[in-house]
Amino acid sequence: MRWIFLMVIAVNLGWTKPLVIALQDRVVDAVVIVAIEKKFFEAEGIEIAPKRFTSGPATSEALIFGDADIATMGDTAALIAVAKYCPTIQILTALGGGEKRHGVVVPVDASAGSLRDLTGKKIAVKKGTSTHGGVMLKAKAEGIALDKELMDLEPSLMASALASKEVDAVIASEPTPSVLVEKGIGKRIESLDGVGNTYPLLLMVKASSFQEHASQMNGVLKALEKAAKFINDSPEESAQIVSKFSKLSVGATKEAMAYHFYRIGIDATTQASLVKMAEFLHDVKKLSTVVDVGQCTAH
Repeated sequence: MRWIFLMVIAVNLGWTKPLVIALQDRVVDAVVIVAIEKKFFEAEGIEIAPKRFTSGPATSEALIFGDADIATMGDTAALIAVAKYCPTIQILTALGGGEKRHGVVVPVDASAGSLRDLTGKKIAVKKGTSTHGGVMLKAKAEGIALDKELMDLEPSLMASALASKEVDAVIASEPTPSVLVEKGIGKRIESLDGVGNTYPLLLMVKASSFQEHASQMNGVLKALEKAAKFINDSPEESAQIVSKFSKLSVGATKEAMAYHFYRIGIDATTQASLVKMAEFLHDVKKLSTVVDVGQCTAH
């Protein structure tokens, strides 16, 4: 009885446990980073407990198997998650994207000038990510097969692998391409654009957390909208904030952020991108079923 009494008091006084968010320490998560650093969540009365990761599959695992309530990830990781776990795992909103946010980088002295030139070469990519989905989509559009060439590698290891010529190319989301160029390790020869996909970044949520923190969800979206507006209105200061958070140079951060757009909400373009990628991933047997994005979006 005492425990029930304390729970009633906690609810009446608005006491709730922190909202645990799994995010990537990369420019793609600039909206969340800015919202945290500028205290936009606090302004909405929301206590955030951030957990930092380096890829979408890692944040997805934290959401599905860990204690994260919400998590950011690219379209491929998000679609894989909801294909397996919807309605337990759902889409909360989109945070932006970028048709050219994935770059193909080769050594500075390489002769390759396009994805087609990498047929038969060793290509590093983090599998299960939006980049991985984009590579397969782009390869299909160009009529080439790269499945045997792709090696699963963490983004943090790509610079050393490319510099030592262990791989002939790396394909990764920003800021990895911009960092490799800035350090003189590689040159960007192509992006994964031109295939009808804006590669949206998604904020995912556990259905149980959505219910538990229902009173805070509008505040979460408001904080993110403030952050997106801040990035668009103050790009220089935003780059400095993201640079400090991610430990990248301001120059590389600005270059990488330029490949993105930051906007909250699932508009028609984002919806079309998600449907296209879901159908493609199903066609290549990466998904057992075509995801109904609308049915797997939290309301």
